[in-house]
Amino acid sequence: MMARMGPYRWIVAAISVAGLAACASTATRLPDISETDLRAESIVQETRALAVQAAHAERLMKVGRQVLRANAELCPKTRRNIGVLVHSEDSYPKEMRIAARRELGATRDPSVMRVVAGGPAARAGVRPGDVFLLDGRPADPRDKAFRERLDPAQVALDIRRGDEDLTLTVQPETVCRSQLRLRPSTEINALADGRNITVTTGMMDFTQSDDELALIVGHELAHNTMGHIRKVVGNFLLSGFATRYTRPFESEADYVGLYYMVRAGFDPDDVEAFWRRLADVDPRSVNRAKTHPTFPDRYLRIAAARDEIRAKQAANAPLVPNFKAGDE
Repeated sequence: MMARMGPYRWIVAAISVAGLAACASTATRLPDISETDLRAESIVQETRALAVQAAHAERLMKVGRQVLRANAELCPKTRRNIGVLVHSEDSYPKEMRIAARRELGATRDPSVMRVVAGGPAARAGVRPGDVFLLDGRPADPRDKAFRERLDPAQVALDIRRGDEDLTLTVQPETVCRSQLRLRPSTEINALADGRNITVTTGMMDFTQSDDELALIVGHELAHNTMGHIRKVVGNFLLSGFATRYTRPFESEADYVGLYYMVRAGFDPDDVEAFWRRLADVDPRSVNRAKTHPTFPDRYLRIAAARDEIRAKQAANAPLVPNFKAGDE
């Protein structure tokens, strides 16, 4: 006896038969466009997209580096930094590499894309387009071998500028170890993994000021410096995968991160309003708390931490978070 087919199986069967007959087509006559116009518009959109990406990367480097430098003494792990943003063709998706070469001067070798105004590299005379050399070969400043060269208070760095090789004297600065990364994504998000701070382009667009961006960077830096990744994983496993044990670390990152942003010279006044605006686009998180506290909770705690910081500033007290006894 033949088995009876359920409704889902009838739909699959119908789709299969239709596919064997012929593919469906549109019912209207679409206007023609030329390949020349299509390529010209592609170049316009590539140029716009890369300009936005470059502006985001420069802003993240400027704000983030300020937070990393100002809090180096509070960070358990640090690194040396000269204040440059480096890129190569591989920094971009395959589909955008030709445009990156055309618009941003990206090449196979890592080269300087931006120089932080007033930073060590800028003071030494480093320019966009310069290629750092190590033993005569192009080097990436993010690589371990190059970073080890930056330990002295003053270091001579070889660079290639066009067809000319130069040696510049640079005085590196000490910053928190975390590396800043920009992720192309419309999602309003930022994350830390213990070594890196990643901020999406959606978050870059959403933040209305450098103060708000510094709040986000400070929050993620606090995750790294306070060892939250390890603690969260441990709690998650020990609790049988309960997410509520991650929430206190998010609150702590908000608290410590606010100190980080203020120590870096950013203004905390009304910065908690960020969470009211985020509630406008994500209303579920107003009353839902899974891995993170609710937005009202974060709003009020950040406001309270801001008042605590202002009181310390008025009293000329050390601008450091209040630790539990024995946890400093």
